[in-house]
Amino acid sequence: MELNDSHLGKKDYWDNIYVTELDNYKNNQDDVGEIWFGERTEQKIVDWLVDNVDSDCSLADVGTGNGHLLSLLAEEGFSNLTGIDYSASSIKLAAEINSDYPHIKFICLDVINSTTSHLRHDVCVDKGTYDAISLANTSAADRITYKQRIHSMVTPETGMFVLASVNWTVEELSEFYSDYFTLDHVLPCKKFTFGGITGQDVSIVIFKPKQTEL
Repeated sequence: MELNDSHLGKKDYWDNIYVTELDNYKNNQDDVGEIWFGERTEQKIVDWLVDNVDSDCSLADVGTGNGHLLSLLAEEGFSNLTGIDYSASSIKLAAEINSDYPHIKFICLDVINSTTSHLRHDVCVDKGTYDAISLANTSAADRITYKQRIHSMVTPETGMFVLASVNWTVEELSEFYSDYFTLDHVLPCKKFTFGGITGQDVSIVIFKPKQTEL
């Protein structure tokens, strides 16, 4: 099944959003912009990571947006953090917001259309990126490429992929990623509010990479 394409799947849309949010942040540093799926969902991911992985693990936030998730992890003592996004505007905003945490690295990279073989992380986190990819007019091919890229980025055997989605159920995510990942854990979630609109439940799944790369 494919979702209807949307402006949320277009790079130009996100470039413009983050340019605006960077201007807003420079004028009011309490305004970090929209937090995808709400602060409660973001905090749930952070709490699980704090309880289940070492703070010195290599962790990448794929589709980092404003980098707020990395701010929370840095506050919890995580020391090896990387934010990845295909929007240069996003990277500028995230770097600005995280200027107090110079150990956080930021990379402007399109994981669909660029090689990721040089990237390897103990944990990859996706909070809405797969959703955005699913709303592009090229989603049928891009979704397959994305799971392949993520699999290559996650440390074999010991790594994990944390994925939050509002467009896909736990069952749909588990089935789609099953050729590359094994479902390890599901975080229970309530409904979220984003942009003033209450939406469906967020699905948060923890995947372990399968040992044989297909």
